[in-house]
Amino acid sequence: MKRSMGSGTGSRSRRRPSLRLKLFLAILGVTLACTLFFALLSNYLVRRQFDRAFEGIRIIVGEPMPPPPPPHDIMEEKQERLNVVNLSYIFTGLLGVLLAFILSYYLSNRISKPLAELTEATRNIAGGEYGKQVGVKGGREVGELGEAFNALSEGLEKNEMLRKKMVADISHELRNPLAAQRGHLEALQDGVIDLDPGVVEVLLENNILLSRIVEDLRQLSLVDAGQIELELMPLDVADSMRTAASVLEREFAEKNIVFELDMETDLPAVQADGVRIAQVLGNLLRNALMYTPEGGAITAGARRRGSEIAVFVSDSGPGIEEEELPYIFERFYRTDKSRTRDTGGSGLGLSIAKGLVEAHGGRIWAESEVGQGTIIYFTLPMFLE
Repeated sequence: MKRSMGSGTGSRSRRRPSLRLKLFLAILGVTLACTLFFALLSNYLVRRQFDRAFEGIRIIVGEPMPPPPPPHDIMEEKQERLNVVNLSYIFTGLLGVLLAFILSYYLSNRISKPLAELTEATRNIAGGEYGKQVGVKGGREVGELGEAFNALSEGLEKNEMLRKKMVADISHELRNPLAAQRGHLEALQDGVIDLDPGVVEVLLENNILLSRIVEDLRQLSLVDAGQIELELMPLDVADSMRTAASVLEREFAEKNIVFELDMETDLPAVQADGVRIAQVLGNLLRNALMYTPEGGAITAGARRRGSEIAVFVSDSGPGIEEEELPYIFERFYRTDKSRTRDTGGSGLGLSIAKGLVEAHGGRIWAESEVGQGTIIYFTLPMFLE
């Protein structure tokens, strides 16, 4: 029954006249009606004028009035002239009908053609051909519709590319720790290695790595969905910075990295979620730690900028090429393609930081020079009592 109903609906849809035909008939009908009306009105006025002319007395100034012609001759002359006028109306009417057909076809085609192109392009997108562009011409409204469609199509193509890239990157990031875990477990099962503290530590590290990736993906999904819940309250940026740095004290010591805190004096509190800002600072500090060589330096601080507080984290790493700066906040992006996840991270930390900062109404950006290190800034609104 469902198939039968669907088929009937499709048949009725196919039998339904097209918009182009409806427009053609509507414009043609209006044009012919106007032509007929003005033709009848003009014919009536001409006949009335003829009647008045032949009923009056013809007077020629400065000449004697000739004798009036017989009534029969007057009627024949009147009829001949009316025939000439009627014939001219017939030719004019035929020309008007032809012009009405041409005008109706042109206007209906001009209006419906862009819509037909948009319909075809929409079908292509529905079939998976993202990025389809249309060159719609017409009035302002139709042109705006075409521009909006092209922007939508471009956005869909970009999102599809990001989706495919993200799936591939996630698969790659999960495969390495899973393969390491599986290799050790199979070796334990076959008796190749013994279950000693070293093996347990490797398994635990890979498990922590997997948990971190899953948590990063969860945070990123919340950011993308706009479901980050913020508990805004007065927050001391200096205290948050010290807390975030204390978590990485061991890593700083292992790489012999000097950490400095450079805070402006009498800095007012910001209005932010302490947990989320700690996450942002932790991601930025880990990122700086990742790219700072042994014996290098990392500096974190904050400055007042109008009604905002600008927080920064700088490192003495290799720096970033200028053409790569716009992309460092994209997910899974690494400036050094040779790095693995163990040394270069998953590429999600800066993406999550960007989403959290923007959720607070702030901005985040990076400044860098090759060989001179990198500085990442982000702003937060000051707390207003």
